[in-house]
Amino acid sequence: MDTLAKRALRRIGSKMVQGQLDVPCIALQLLSSVGKFDFPTERLRVQWQRRQVNVLEELLLFSASHECNMSETLRIVLSKLKNTEDWVVSVPDGRIEVLTIIERYNTRLSTASKKFGLKGETYHWTQSYHFNSRLYEKLLSSVFDILEDGQLVEEADEILETMKLTWPILGITQKLHDALYAWVLFQKFAQTREILLLKQTDLQIQKLQLHNNVREAELYMDSFVCSVEGFGSNGALNLVDSALLKINMWCRRQLKNYHLYFSQANCSIFESMLNLVLLSAANLNDDDEESMLIGTPPGSSAESTLIHILVVRSIQAAYKHALIVADGQSKAEFKHPLILLASELKLLVEKECSAFSPVLHKYYPEAGRVALTVFHLLYGQQLELFLEGTDHSENLKEILGASNSFELCIAQKLYSMYGEAAGSSLSNFLKPYMIDRFSSSIILQWLHAQHENVLEWTKRTIEIEDWEPLSVHRKLATSMVEVFRIVEETIDQFFNSSLPLDIVHLRSLLIGITSSLQVYLLHMENQQVSRATLLPVAPVLTRYAESVNPFARRKPIEPAVREEKVANKLKNLTVPQLCVKLNTLQYIRDQLDTIEEGIKQSWVDVQSAVGLLDYLSYMASEGATSKSSPSDESIDELFTIFDDVRRTAVNITDTILNFIGTRAVFWDMRDSLLFSLYRTSVESARMEIFIPTIEQVLDQVCDLIVDVLRDRVVLRVFQACMDSFGSYLMEVHPAHFWRQM
Repeated sequence: MDTLAKRALRRIGSKMVQGQLDVPCIALQLLSSVGKFDFPTERLRVQWQRRQVNVLEELLLFSASHECNMSETLRIVLSKLKNTEDWVVSVPDGRIEVLTIIERYNTRLSTASKKFGLKGETYHWTQSYHFNSRLYEKLLSSVFDILEDGQLVEEADEILETMKLTWPILGITQKLHDALYAWVLFQKFAQTREILLLKQTDLQIQKLQLHNNVREAELYMDSFVCSVEGFGSNGALNLVDSALLKINMWCRRQLKNYHLYFSQANCSIFESMLNLVLLSAANLNDDDEESMLIGTPPGSSAESTLIHILVVRSIQAAYKHALIVADGQSKAEFKHPLILLASELKLLVEKECSAFSPVLHKYYPEAGRVALTVFHLLYGQQLELFLEGTDHSENLKEILGASNSFELCIAQKLYSMYGEAAGSSLSNFLKPYMIDRFSSSIILQWLHAQHENVLEWTKRTIEIEDWEPLSVHRKLATSMVEVFRIVEETIDQFFNSSLPLDIVHLRSLLIGITSSLQVYLLHMENQQVSRATLLPVAPVLTRYAESVNPFARRKPIEPAVREEKVANKLKNLTVPQLCVKLNTLQYIRDQLDTIEEGIKQSWVDVQSAVGLLDYLSYMASEGATSKSSPSDESIDELFTIFDDVRRTAVNITDTILNFIGTRAVFWDMRDSLLFSLYRTSVESARMEIFIPTIEQVLDQVCDLIVDVLRDRVVLRVFQACMDSFGSYLMEVHPAHFWRQM
């Protein structure tokens, strides 16, 4: 077919020395030059012939029936040519006659007066513009690589240059070419999403803006009337404006929901498409602004107004989608939709600020503020409806936390974009949620409940504590580890609630922690017995006591019998158990320091959040003074409540250290010590005899005490042993004591 077409066109070129070539002439020449035997099958010949007749029918009959009274004759001839499959062979003369009739008719149309007086203008330029433009689109499509979708062939520029040869035939001007080429490129982009095609479309539309046609050329363009539907109404535009409108409408549909169609990965397409919309938006009105949630600031340019509309519409569309997603997930995850909606919107805010706002800011500096304000306003409306219709929802705490977290996200993004700059008219649409009005009492109630739980857990764990080491490496009480675990969980829940906190809440938290630890320490203290209960009664014969009257009658000394309760306590106050208690007391002091440091660091984050909420209120009130936050000095004063716990732990530690030495001498060594003091001679009751036993006690202490306490505890225990031993000898017989020393 390519060979046949070229052969026919060469014949046309040899004949058309004078006159203007048009599409009907080409179709007629093809019909007269190609015979039946040029086709491999009859079916192909019929298809090809009907295609040529359809072209003639479109160009000569439908376009020009009102121009000439020969239309009925032409219709009969074309019908015969279209429906008689064997006329070419059976009636050769008839074939020439039919083609001659059609050629004369086309010549008559071609000689009709020109409408616009353009050079080379023909009848078919204006009457067949719809066919010519479609045909030129098909020709322009040859610049695309058929093997690599969405790419231009390397010879694209040469192909476009060659296509200029068709302009006199099809009535194409430079402006029409730029418009049609932009339309072809954009259609291909819509299919492939290849950004190179979008940039080429952008370039063609920029060329269109530079055209400054003469009046005749403009009238010629305006004669190509297209019926279009856009922005809610029908109208008629010329071919160029119609193509631009179609491109603009397609892009706007995506840009009005850019969160759905674009992401960080294809942000370059978003920017190119936005630029394309701004280029093709001249003289195009959009009535969307009348129903805007947030109106454009006064004095905004047309470009700013358009971007404002795109931002608001896109966020509204994204919000509706997030609302549907949250509602669906709430049924599956058994969470309130507002909690899930806040999470979805935070993701959208992050996407907005990282991907879209930097691009939009180039054209409209207030784009980021508009987006964040709309997000804040839409969620606020939903939250307000919930708060007005609820009394005591079981999810209220979580909902308020999610709402406050979302508002903090909005405030942080606003501050990072615009800093302290105020005065924007958009600030009037910022309405802080004031979560603290609802959350303050909820937090206090929660803290009170948590304190009761921790206190109950503390009492239960210490009652069953056997004071055995937790493990070989952690030589402390299991109960204390559990108490601090639940305390730390309470602290984490307190600061992770995402609710606005103040100094009243912090004070309540610290009081609860202190109360639980004091109860634990009080129980440890009550488990101790007095050292005096361990001191043995001095023997009657060797008892020494000063008296004013040496001849006075002495009362017999009745031996003291320990109470059963004290004896039971002593059974649970072995040296290993006392060492575990010492380790536990040190653990309390260390953990208390760690908790205090962690709470102070978390409180810094809380103050940052308070500052962001104050900033939001400051912006909403256009610069009104915000409330001041508590000073560091007042916060430090709150933590002095921990000093009472530390002092109590230190006092109990001293008590236990003294008790260990006394117990070792007068309980664990009572038989060997007391019996040896009064047997045989004095030389057999020297201190050296008891040193190995004391060393055994000290070795046991070394094995059980943690490293940080070992040296100090061993020294104190040894000192307590010596003091107990010496004080007893001093009481029983001073002379014997000095001989021992």
